[in-house]
Amino acid sequence: MSFYYYHIYPILTSWISWFIFILGSIIGSFLNVCIFRIPEKTFFKNSRSCCRYCGEKIPFYLNIPILSYFILRGKTKCCSRPLSIQYPIVEFLTAIIFVFLYWKTPFIYNLNDTSQIDFLNLARFTHSFVFCSVLIVATVIDIRHMIIPDVLSIGLILTTPLVILMHPDLSWKSSLLGVLIGGGSLFIIAWLYYIIRKEIGLGFGDVKLLAGIGGWLGSESILPTIMLGSIIGAIIGIIFIIVAKKKEGMKTAIPYGPFLALGAFLHLGFGAWIQNLLFKLHGMI
Repeated sequence: MSFYYYHIYPILTSWISWFIFILGSIIGSFLNVCIFRIPEKTFFKNSRSCCRYCGEKIPFYLNIPILSYFILRGKTKCCSRPLSIQYPIVEFLTAIIFVFLYWKTPFIYNLNDTSQIDFLNLARFTHSFVFCSVLIVATVIDIRHMIIPDVLSIGLILTTPLVILMHPDLSWKSSLLGVLIGGGSLFIIAWLYYIIRKEIGLGFGDVKLLAGIGGWLGSESILPTIMLGSIIGAIIGIIFIIVAKKKEGMKTAIPYGPFLALGAFLHLGFGAWIQNLLFKLHGMI
């Protein structure tokens, strides 16, 4: 009861939480556009949302994030073709992540019955939601197509100097080392894997993505991101192999980008908590 009252209840009753949730769902709708259009190289083809089957423009009242999918019962209004469940999942996931990021770095507070803005936390929140938005797009594209487009990974790398100037906690040394160590470490691993196995184990999209992660989160994020991503990836891989029940399951390609993205998100959101937990576990051994 106390956990609910002190942690969950304030979130559910705060107007800013619901505002951030709605904003996140709208951004999630835009991320779905990016997910479909970037691999197809049709991002600028249509300024408005349109049916992916017949091309008819989608009216604004049928383009409500999360809700439209269920209002339309999973089918397009114009030609009754099935809608991907990806739409509400990405929109809801983005909304939840946005609320989490706000409560991690709240930038609106009350002082003498007036709302004030903490601009340092606003910078931290902006950095986090842009970063997580890119990770969401990269993750879904990698799952769907087994690629991470350069516009996402190299985009993170090229915008690193801007992030350093904007973010109150990042330094030039940490971010630039993050780019070099992040890209270099995975490049060496990929190269050694190819030398030993004579096949590609890691794509260069993963290398560039980790370099971008290092640039946006700093060099201290590289090891936790790789470790968390590898542990989760190994668990998912084992489950996948057991479910598949095929000998060639060991050869089935599983994208590593989503696990890197998840590892980076866990470090961003729970890095201090995970570090404290590991110290406690180490002390118990």
